[in-house]
Amino acid sequence: MSESPQPDQPAAEQPSAEQPTVDPRTGEDLSWKSTPVAIVLLDRPAPGHAEVGDLLAEIFEGSYEVDPGTDDDPATGVSVEDVTVVATPLDLPVADGEASRYTENLAIWNGGESVVDTHRSQVVVAAFRLGATGDDGEPGEPEYLDPRLETLRCELAVATVAAALTALPGAIAVSVGGAATTLPAGPYRDLVAGNPLPVPALVGVRAGMQSETTSCVYTSGLGRFGRLDMERLDVAGPPGALYGQMCDLVAYSLGSGTVFQPGQALEVGGPQPLLTSVETSPFTGQQVLRLTPG
Repeated sequence: MSESPQPDQPAAEQPSAEQPTVDPRTGEDLSWKSTPVAIVLLDRPAPGHAEVGDLLAEIFEGSYEVDPGTDDDPATGVSVEDVTVVATPLDLPVADGEASRYTENLAIWNGGESVVDTHRSQVVVAAFRLGATGDDGEPGEPEYLDPRLETLRCELAVATVAAALTALPGAIAVSVGGAATTLPAGPYRDLVAGNPLPVPALVGVRAGMQSETTSCVYTSGLGRFGRLDMERLDVAGPPGALYGQMCDLVAYSLGSGTVFQPGQALEVGGPQPLLTSVETSPFTGQQVLRLTPG
């Protein structure tokens, strides 16, 4: 199985938002936090703010408040509970071929990933938790949340809005730079609509044959949830089963707030638990939590 691209987002496409570096309650280093972003790719010129706003207002009618963009500020805002999601159309492709590279080793494309090279424009979707607006018209500090829960809430809000935007004519894919993953528009929408925790839309999960008789699986993008990425190597059997097991482990970790620790034994329904250790991944070159039979 070949190497996969690493999570990255071009600086020019990252919405600016000041991120805390230390948890004010626990003192934990929060340098892992980043602004949740997904990019909807289109094979036509960028839609105007009216097209984006009208679509989101129609889809979210009665569910979420939509604040349409204007000629001066084309960003459309969507209030998803206590998260503000901003959708901004840009009439240019994603730089440096990143969106195309992030399709590598993803079975969901089934050989059709070349369509990503045809994209001409994008809608950048980003999320922030903002507090109530003060007398000066500026938002204050949002209510404290555990940083990992806050990240998950914002990432899910981004996914919800990005999935809605795949209904735009010409939408072909959704790229999540922080997960080094680009997915086809239709399957992305189905994943988000059909799962309370759509793991493959939030985290890169790649599985394949490592040798003629063994499979492997690894993740990318868990770092932005405050967790080490995970991998399994040289497992006898087909990669499909490994893929499903890894998605289940990630969903459990994110949904329960559990952070797996080195030396921990994980019960995964097999004949023996999996033991965790910090190793250097042969696929990404990064430190990961490797799972091996105990």
